[in-house]
Amino acid sequence: MRIAVLSDFDGTITDVDSSYQMLERFSDNNWSAIEKEALEGRITILEALDRQAKLVYGDPREIGEHLVETVSIREGFLEFSDYCIDNGIHLEICSDGFGFALGVLLKEWGLEHIPWTSNPTYPSRSGMRIEFPYHREGCPINANCKCFHLERLMDRYETVIFVGDGTTDVCVSRKAPILFARDELANVCDREGVPYHPWKSWTEILSFVREKVNQR
Repeated sequence: MRIAVLSDFDGTITDVDSSYQMLERFSDNNWSAIEKEALEGRITILEALDRQAKLVYGDPREIGEHLVETVSIREGFLEFSDYCIDNGIHLEICSDGFGFALGVLLKEWGLEHIPWTSNPTYPSRSGMRIEFPYHREGCPINANCKCFHLERLMDRYETVIFVGDGTTDVCVSRKAPILFARDELANVCDREGVPYHPWKSWTEILSFVREKVNQR
């Protein structure tokens, strides 16, 4: 049985949202008003990210140091990553945030080997530039279409698991064969009747995957 795990990043692998940490420290308060517009459906996530990125001003090194100081990895993820390597499980990260943060944090945590996709961002003192190479026309939620990445893995693996926590995981959660959800994503799944496994730490997900491996 070939197994793949696709995971969100902010709030799922991290304890806090890394994009928010960048915005709170290196932009003005206008970013939260943009966030509200997106949550209310008045603008798309892509539009919100584009506008928010332009508000971030700072030296890339300083921004990276701030991320390392303020963002921590969730309990059990390092052990989960090691288990995947040792047992031939494909682990991949799919984020709809600022790609710069993933690059910095995964390198800091020694997890550069994990394949990941996000929205590439390039901080500078004159404002941050963002790109959307993984946007799929018609995607109702994501700038980086998580459904596309899920479908790609479903074509290649017998068992595919998605792990998430927030509103940018809602669309893909409806299609995931096996879903682990917490926080706002779990609330949405409860309202919509989407089946899922609740979780608090990656140790619980590791136990589930270990059972799948033992069944092979």
